[in-house]
Amino acid sequence: MTCCCGHDCARCVTYRATVENNDELRKQAQKFYHEEFGKDIPLEKIRCKGGRSDEMFFMCGDCPWVKCCRERGLDTCSQCADYPCPPLADYIEKYVNKCNQIDIHHGENE
Repeated sequence: MTCCCGHDCARCVTYRATVENNDELRKQAQKFYHEEFGKDIPLEKIRCKGGRSDEMFFMCGDCPWVKCCRERGLDTCSQCADYPCPPLADYIEKYVNKCNQIDIHHGENE
Protein backbone atom coordinates (compact mmCIF):
# COMPACT_ATOMS: atom_id res chain seq x y z
CA MET A 1 0.00 0.00 0.00
CA THR A 2 1.21 3.48 -0.80
CA CYS A 3 -0.01 6.97 -0.07
CA CYS A 4 -1.19 9.09 -2.99
CA CYS A 5 2.26 10.71 -3.14
CA GLY A 6 4.05 7.35 -3.29
CA HIS A 7 5.12 7.05 0.36
CA ASP A 8 5.39 3.31 1.19
CA CYS A 9 2.96 2.57 4.02
CA ALA A 10 4.53 -0.82 4.71
CA ARG A 11 7.73 0.95 5.80
CA CYS A 12 6.09 3.84 7.66
CA VAL A 13 6.66 3.73 11.43
CA THR A 14 3.21 5.19 12.16
CA TYR A 15 1.48 2.60 9.98
CA ARG A 16 3.57 -0.27 11.36
CA ALA A 17 2.90 0.85 14.94
CA THR A 18 -0.82 0.67 14.20
CA VAL A 19 -1.00 -2.66 12.38
CA GLU A 20 1.41 -4.30 14.84
CA ASN A 21 -0.13 -2.54 17.87
CA ASN A 22 3.42 -1.70 18.94
CA ASP A 23 3.97 1.05 21.53
CA GLU A 24 7.74 1.09 20.95
CA LEU A 25 7.13 2.02 17.31
CA ARG A 26 4.53 4.58 18.43
CA LYS A 27 7.19 6.16 20.68
CA GLN A 28 9.60 6.22 17.75
CA ALA A 29 6.98 7.92 15.56
CA GLN A 30 6.12 10.31 18.40
CA LYS A 31 9.78 11.32 18.64
CA PHE A 32 9.95 11.84 14.87
CA TYR A 33 6.92 14.16 14.81
CA HIS A 34 8.29 16.12 17.76
CA GLU A 35 11.78 16.52 16.27
CA GLU A 36 10.69 17.23 12.70
CA PHE A 37 7.50 19.22 13.22
CA GLY A 38 7.55 20.32 16.88
CA LYS A 39 4.34 18.36 17.50
CA ASP A 40 3.70 16.68 20.85
CA ILE A 41 1.33 13.90 19.84
CA PRO A 42 -0.11 11.52 22.45
CA LEU A 43 0.65 7.87 21.76
CA GLU A 44 -3.04 7.06 21.26
CA LYS A 45 -3.12 9.47 18.30
CA ILE A 46 -0.24 7.68 16.55
CA ARG A 47 -2.59 5.65 14.35
CA CYS A 48 -2.79 5.06 10.62
CA LYS A 49 -4.16 2.24 8.52
CA GLY A 50 -2.67 3.58 5.31
CA GLY A 51 -2.45 6.82 3.41
CA ARG A 52 -5.44 6.00 1.23
CA SER A 53 -7.56 4.41 3.96
CA ASP A 54 -10.48 5.86 5.87
CA GLU A 55 -8.27 5.78 8.99
CA MET A 56 -5.21 7.72 7.86
CA PHE A 57 -2.98 9.61 10.32
CA PHE A 58 -4.73 12.76 11.52
CA MET A 59 -1.88 15.03 10.34
CA CYS A 60 -2.50 13.74 6.81
CA GLY A 61 -6.18 14.73 6.86
CA ASP A 62 -5.44 17.91 4.91
CA CYS A 63 -2.96 16.28 2.54
CA PRO A 64 -2.99 18.20 -0.75
CA TRP A 65 -2.09 15.05 -2.70
CA VAL A 66 -5.07 13.13 -1.29
CA LYS A 67 -7.36 16.07 -2.04
CA CYS A 68 -6.06 16.41 -5.60
CA CYS A 69 -6.37 12.67 -6.30
CA ARG A 70 -9.93 12.61 -4.98
CA GLU A 71 -10.88 15.65 -7.09
CA ARG A 72 -9.43 13.98 -10.20
CA GLY A 73 -10.82 10.52 -9.43
CA LEU A 74 -7.33 8.98 -9.14
CA ASP A 75 -5.94 6.43 -6.68
CA THR A 76 -2.41 7.83 -6.74
CA CYS A 77 -0.57 10.85 -8.08
CA SER A 78 1.37 8.64 -10.47
CA GLN A 79 -1.85 8.08 -12.46
CA CYS A 80 -2.08 11.79 -13.25
CA ALA A 81 -1.20 13.16 -16.68
CA ASP A 82 0.68 15.98 -14.90
CA TYR A 83 2.78 13.59 -12.77
CA PRO A 84 4.88 14.77 -11.15
CA CYS A 85 3.61 18.31 -10.81
CA PRO A 86 6.26 20.75 -9.48
CA PRO A 87 4.95 20.82 -5.88
CA LEU A 88 4.81 17.01 -5.75
CA ALA A 89 8.26 16.65 -7.30
CA ASP A 90 9.64 18.90 -4.55
CA TYR A 91 7.79 16.93 -1.85
CA ILE A 92 9.02 13.61 -3.24
CA GLU A 93 12.59 14.88 -3.33
CA LYS A 94 12.45 15.98 0.31
CA TYR A 95 10.19 13.46 2.04
CA VAL A 96 8.73 10.48 0.20
CA ASN A 97 10.29 7.28 1.54
CA LYS A 98 13.04 9.35 3.15
CA CYS A 99 11.64 9.87 6.66
CA ASN A 100 9.72 8.04 9.38
CA GLN A 101 10.58 4.73 7.73
CA ILE A 102 11.57 1.34 9.06
CA ASP A 103 13.72 -1.21 7.26
CA ILE A 104 11.21 -4.04 6.93
CA HIS A 105 13.93 -6.51 6.00
CA HIS A 106 16.02 -5.92 9.11
CA GLY A 107 13.55 -4.26 11.51
CA GLU A 108 15.81 -1.25 11.87
CA ASN A 109 15.44 2.40 10.99
CA GLU A 110 17.09 3.80 7.94
